[in-house]
Amino acid sequence: MTDAITTGTPHSAAMYQLIYNSKKISKQEIAQQMQLSLPTVTQTLHQLLADELIVTDGKFSSQVGRRAVVYSPNRDRRFAIGLEIFSDHATLSLLNVMFENLGTARLTIDFTTDDTYFTKLAQWLHQFLLEQKIDQDKVIGVGIGIQGLISPDGKTVLYGKILDCTGLTSARFETAFGLPVTLYHDADCVAMAEQTLSKDHRDAVYLSIGEHLGTAIMIDDDIYTGQNGRSGTMEHITLNSQTGKQCYCGRKGCLETYSALSALLQPGEVIDQFMQQVAAGEPAASVRWQQYLDDLAEVINNLHMFVDNRIVLAGDLVQYLDDAVLTTVNQRIRQITAFPEDRDYVQLGTVRNRPVSTGAAIPLIKAALQTIQ
Repeated sequence: MTDAITTGTPHSAAMYQLIYNSKKISKQEIAQQMQLSLPTVTQTLHQLLADELIVTDGKFSSQVGRRAVVYSPNRDRRFAIGLEIFSDHATLSLLNVMFENLGTARLTIDFTTDDTYFTKLAQWLHQFLLEQKIDQDKVIGVGIGIQGLISPDGKTVLYGKILDCTGLTSARFETAFGLPVTLYHDADCVAMAEQTLSKDHRDAVYLSIGEHLGTAIMIDDDIYTGQNGRSGTMEHITLNSQTGKQCYCGRKGCLETYSALSALLQPGEVIDQFMQQVAAGEPAASVRWQQYLDDLAEVINNLHMFVDNRIVLAGDLVQYLDDAVLTTVNQRIRQITAFPEDRDYVQLGTVRNRPVSTGAAIPLIKAALQTIQ
């Protein structure tokens, strides 16, 4: 499905990009912006329509003369599925070519590497497509966000300590799904979702805060992975290797142990209940929350020493944060930083629901859009 689409006209790719970015545009506006004759524009539009890349979408209103036909990208031409794998459940999101989320689902299932796991996952995915009335041949592929380091080609889990899935390949999923599959680091998915959907294209460091901490660096609108695909895994920077808390990686005092939700919550505690206690002013919860925010400020300050860009708080925790919390964190950073800070650089993420599964689908759509020639 990601093979190049050749429309046979020299202006097709540029014209499609203009229509895609404009969302709604007339033939006359296309001719003006691309400096092409109307016959040339008409020929190319006919080809894009024949290839089902665009659609006519009504007519523009007009006070005088004939109303111009509206041309828009075909939202139903292609779709991508984003999937996130947890230890005890999976979530998925369906996106169209405009990065619009058309539906989500959640499946309670314990992760294993047995064939039965992949079979159940495939049955659930195909049932979801059936319910959404999406033909499988219109699905570009499936992007899967996993808690682990992924090979540059997106085919192998190089390090999967949390799920104990080191060595897992995309081929295991492809065999079950009957669709192309690409694996991604879950924190990279969050960064991709935030960077794309917020339309803020400045470089940034993303802190994806959930049960575990994930970090990612975005430079020039792309994930910076470094030579061996390990750049951005700043959650394992160590602050206290002697007496710090034990990290799942085997070391002590990693950033993970200070700013993940597992560092905040007690065994058996859930974030919803804890934040309700904080909102109610419950003393013990309030003290714990303030200590967590202090630790988070320390983590952010340390990361800012490495990369002097904006830092975006994202992931599960962001739905419980507001401007007041952000102010508290920024004030704390000013108190502890080694250098004067003349402006706040910490932001809250904007993707509040399914950031991993959403972000896992986005690269597939971007790749497909680049194939139009």
